[in-house]
Amino acid sequence: MANQNKDSALSSQEKRTRIMILELDASSGHAIVGCMEAADIPYKAPRQRRSRESLERILEAAEQQIRAGGLEALTISGVVSCVGLSVGAFYARFPDKMALLHAVQNRFHDRMEPVIRTEIMRETARCKNLAEAVEAAFGVLIRNVTGERELSRAFMSMSVFDPVLRAKGEIVNRERRNALAEALLAFRDEIGHADPRLAIDVAYGIYAAVVRGRLVFGEDHELHYGISNSTLYGELIKALTLYLKGEPREPTLTR
Repeated sequence: MANQNKDSALSSQEKRTRIMILELDASSGHAIVGCMEAADIPYKAPRQRRSRESLERILEAAEQQIRAGGLEALTISGVVSCVGLSVGAFYARFPDKMALLHAVQNRFHDRMEPVIRTEIMRETARCKNLAEAVEAAFGVLIRNVTGERELSRAFMSMSVFDPVLRAKGEIVNRERRNALAEALLAFRDEIGHADPRLAIDVAYGIYAAVVRGRLVFGEDHELHYGISNSTLYGELIKALTLYLKGEPREPTLTR
């Protein structure tokens, strides 16, 4: 009963967060851009070509700041200085730095997710068995996510506190998990579980937990005991392959 009350309270809190965001948008006159299931992002949508181009420059500058120095390096003054705009021009479009981060996250995933899906499908299509497909599919995920370490780290770490970032992250995870399942279910006969889709979902969760921990806490964190990235991810893929294959089955004796 206590757990049900807790879930209801969380649900109500999430609903209040959504309402607050939409009301803020209505009162400020900012247009909602993009579509998210848990919360929409309020910032002013540019209509003119020059305004769209300046928005793109702002987002690119913010992305480069995070990529170069982590989330801590992202400053409004640094972004507007880089693109030659005033601070006032920034606030005419974004209510605060967090709204900027929301827009950067959307832009990043709009660019990244089609690439990830295409690569997963292309690389697993050449695989001859489950082991090869697991290595190929998770290799694509690891390569793309860790290849943008600081941006991925920023979204993951801040999503703990921000419902908009968290909602977008959940959508992205669902899309990646679905792409992974579509690719690996081509080898369902080799998956040693009664429910192959469930096994793939669990495998994705294991992958996500390891990668998130590595990106957020870094290579020197005691959780990983100084294990190098290449070793950690190589062992992760081996573990996922063994998990998906399941326990060895006793051969059936025929008479």
